[in-house]
Amino acid sequence: MISLTEAQIFAAATSFMLVSVRLFGVFLAAPFFGFRAFPMQIRVSLTLFLALLLFPNLTEQAKSFALTPPTFFAVALEFFIGLFIGFVVRVGMMAIELAAEVLSVQTGLSFATSYVRDPNIASGLVGEFLGLTAIALMFAMNLHLVMLDFVMASFKTLPFGVWPTGWNLQEVVRLLSFSFGLGMVLALPTIVVYTLFYIIQAILARTSPQFNLFAVGFAITVPLAFVVLMIILPDLPAFVQRALEPAYGTVRMGLGQQ
Repeated sequence: MISLTEAQIFAAATSFMLVSVRLFGVFLAAPFFGFRAFPMQIRVSLTLFLALLLFPNLTEQAKSFALTPPTFFAVALEFFIGLFIGFVVRVGMMAIELAAEVLSVQTGLSFATSYVRDPNIASGLVGEFLGLTAIALMFAMNLHLVMLDFVMASFKTLPFGVWPTGWNLQEVVRLLSFSFGLGMVLALPTIVVYTLFYIIQAILARTSPQFNLFAVGFAITVPLAFVVLMIILPDLPAFVQRALEPAYGTVRMGLGQQ
């Protein structure tokens, strides 16, 4: 007959709760699992399943709470650690989102959002296509599994109730500046192509004032978007990997992983 002491039961329950909270924070914020089409029921189920696999090996860490329940601060800290991991990965993906937004605005397909901004739509049609393609590439390159590996290993390198000292405002600002610069590099083909097109439109407006440039120009900007996509898409896998390298490096540094 298996006998369990009160301390062992408490340590197991505490370990399960803290592991679940950190994992749930990741699934709420990470771009792989945080998009609206991913049902909350699946996120919770996946969180509980992974927590069931992990918590038996982490009961020793939970014994530091002895028979005193973990405070709300300790639980909130674990939740914010998970949220910050997802946030850092999302900041890395900002480069792709910036390029998608620039492309969407330049094509004119998000013209209506300039007047009525729908919070449920991140960008226009072409921008959404580029963003969803980037997410599909993340899954194809198993980058979501790499992130989950970091998170699972973090329970051994980062004890419960301890905030990573490697995560600070300066590191976040550095990552933001890198993502913005990389996003502008990815958006350069869009900027160059549409700048040349608008210059040609301006010349036509001066030489042929009777020409309806608005109707003709809008009919050309949409096909031009496909030309830009043909330029961008072959290099998009390398850009996705390059965008997430600093983000993953920041996560690993904060979690004490080499």
